[in-house]
Amino acid sequence: MDIIRYSNLRLPMIKKILSFTPLISLILCFSVYAQEPLVWINPLDSGRENIVHGKAEASPDYFRLPETIREEVRQPVWRLSRHAAGLKLKFTTGAKNINVRYSVSGSHAMPHMPATGVSGVDLYAKTASEQWVWVKGNYSFADTILYDFIINDEFQEVRQYELYLPLYNEVSYLELGVPLGASIEILPKESSKQAIVVYGTSIAQGACASRPGMAWTAIVERNVNLPVINLGFSGNGQLERPLIAYMAEIESSLYILDCLPNLVRDTFDQGEVKNRIRDAVKLLKSRRPHTPILLVDHAGYTDELINTERKEAYQKRNSWSRQTYQELLDAGIQGLFYLKKDAIGLGMDATVDGTHPSDLGMDQYARAYTAKIREILP
Repeated sequence: MDIIRYSNLRLPMIKKILSFTPLISLILCFSVYAQEPLVWINPLDSGRENIVHGKAEASPDYFRLPETIREEVRQPVWRLSRHAAGLKLKFTTGAKNINVRYSVSGSHAMPHMPATGVSGVDLYAKTASEQWVWVKGNYSFADTILYDFIINDEFQEVRQYELYLPLYNEVSYLELGVPLGASIEILPKESSKQAIVVYGTSIAQGACASRPGMAWTAIVERNVNLPVINLGFSGNGQLERPLIAYMAEIESSLYILDCLPNLVRDTFDQGEVKNRIRDAVKLLKSRRPHTPILLVDHAGYTDELINTERKEAYQKRNSWSRQTYQELLDAGIQGLFYLKKDAIGLGMDATVDGTHPSDLGMDQYARAYTAKIREILP
């Protein structure tokens, strides 16, 4: 194990300096605390299998699609599957200081999305009452990204944590650090809980949440206490057969198809949109007849009052989608559900660019999804 010390100051020297002023004492007390040596571990080397949550496979990596389907999906989809959206690590520790150091393969931020969402991590702790609470972290972004989480409570109890990984970047390596003497246990996935599988667009992938835990899929996961597998592919959620076939291999509690925002281009006319929805539902039902499927409206654009072209484009797709939904019901398809635009209810100020939700918009998405999922899976 790798032990790192933050300073080489000797204790007698520190005590002498501490006698100068209360302010210096306060600063150096913090420095002494920060000197505590850390033990670093790579979770992928923990010796436990199936420890990366939010993916179907047990492979020891931070990728969302397996190598076995690389040649079946388009290159942009494969590239985006390297992003760690929806993936997380679970562990237990009684440490009062939890550190994360890691590197990513791409740029830290985008013009419309901050580094904390694109490339950051996000830590949540489970309370004694089984509630998830957010843990603030101090961070710095460089070639190696560092997060430092201080657990300020009265008890030295061991508790469970969930660490959400970056939404729009590939994690090249990652290590967790806790003070020397503190224990940390990496937790595997729970086989008893079947995941909700979401196939969607950039919005499902997480654009433009300010941090990974604020993506609507992550909020829903905490709300309904079920794992969520995030198959959101920015600009490339197009109801393609290889992805639908892959979803059908995953034993799930619910399939969610939320791809209309990537089907608004003119190349996706009425016949194409309806065929893709119909084919996706029929393929899933042919292989998983008892698993419910949720179809989702395009949530709209928040600039639609001054951009009628965009408004007409999504309204057409919603109309075609609802028609296909009714046709499938009339054909006897069971366990098929629909989430409408009005239920999502994006407000005018709920996006960063008219399309991609801010944290406010993500919360509105999550509320609508949570209510519908509880209706489907009581």
